[in-house]
Amino acid sequence: MAALTAFARAVTNTNAKIGRLASYAVLILFVLLLSDVIMRYVTQSPISWSALASKIVFGIYAIIGGGYLLARRDHVNVDLFYGNFTAKQKALTDIATSFLFFLFLGVLLTEAYSMASDSISRLEVSYETTWRPAIWPSKSMIFVAAFLLLLQGIVKLIADIMILCGIEVDETAFGPLRDDEHDEKESV
Repeated sequence: MAALTAFARAVTNTNAKIGRLASYAVLILFVLLLSDVIMRYVTQSPISWSALASKIVFGIYAIIGGGYLLARRDHVNVDLFYGNFTAKQKALTDIATSFLFFLFLGVLLTEAYSMASDSISRLEVSYETTWRPAIWPSKSMIFVAAFLLLLQGIVKLIADIMILCGIEVDETAFGPLRDDEHDEKESV
């Protein structure tokens, strides 16, 4: 059980650190878009590369947060019924529907690997602008993010099985992960 908890803690902490780090990408997006707007009004011409740079940064930001959201249990749920379930009923429901999650991730990982390996082999760049930035790193991040989400999904499934079996779940390892500052602000 100690090895399982250590694995879960490593996966959850990795996703938490990456998710928190990725949250700063919003600041990069803000600076890029604000600069573009300022240049558009001051010089009457936008920055030619800012739209593509924003797409790349936002794409990485959007995909890499999946594991972090799952660790926090912040993905969207239909709480009409689920919100009133006991912990064991929630665990049973999550286990019963987990095949959809793993099916989706199987397809995503397969396609992301194919896309990333092709992109890396060609050192793919974008031809949308004269800047021609490398896009193989952002395409590779799709595979990395999907893999991190898969690992967090496995941790979640293990936690659900433990709940169903009546075994106490260490939330610092299995989730739901909570950021103390964030949660205190929400409860105020």
